[in-house]
Amino acid sequence: MFDQLLKRLLQGEFICEVSDEAGFRYLQDPENAAQVDEFLTRLDYRLSSTQNRLAFFAAYRTIDSSARSDIRKVFYQFRIELQPVVEWLDMMMSCLNQDTALSPGDTLSFSGLLQVIEHNQALADRLQTFAKFKDFTSGDDSVKGRLEKLLLTLCKWGYLTLANKDTLIYQVNGKLDYFYQALQFIQEHEQIPVEQGETDTIQGSLF
Repeated sequence: MFDQLLKRLLQGEFICEVSDEAGFRYLQDPENAAQVDEFLTRLDYRLSSTQNRLAFFAAYRTIDSSARSDIRKVFYQFRIELQPVVEWLDMMMSCLNQDTALSPGDTLSFSGLLQVIEHNQALADRLQTFAKFKDFTSGDDSVKGRLEKLLLTLCKWGYLTLANKDTLIYQVNGKLDYFYQALQFIQEHEQIPVEQGETDTIQGSLF
């Protein structure tokens, strides 16, 4: 457990109740968390968690030139994810007919979503617009093919986990809690200033 968690954390993964329930429970124990943090310290990392403690991840303990370079890469990827994830969250509110955005632990049924979208042209059109993002381009132009590509990409990015392969039930991961935290930071500061080398501010605010 200890070794596997360290590897996943150092690979930039988020450990949450959905993606790894056993690992998440392990890190919730203060003694286990302290041991993991102690080991990470040797590599100049620290164990951190999202604002609502719904996911654990490894953050830099100090920020040198190498760390700044890595943080720029993380936020470059976040820029790529930002618009499509926001649009996905908004679309899911319409599909599920609810006023609140998805939260970690929520479930999505592929068949349920497919049925709703196939019977609503406006939602089908919204799904088609995801093709403007290169990571969501599908070789299958059907609603089913586009929806599959959407959910698979979100799994690849770490926002969803396929909880049941037989019934195609997906669960929202704790990384979404980090996304909301980062989004709040962006709204407060109006931009992500990593290009100007202000990674210290970002590291301190988010991590």
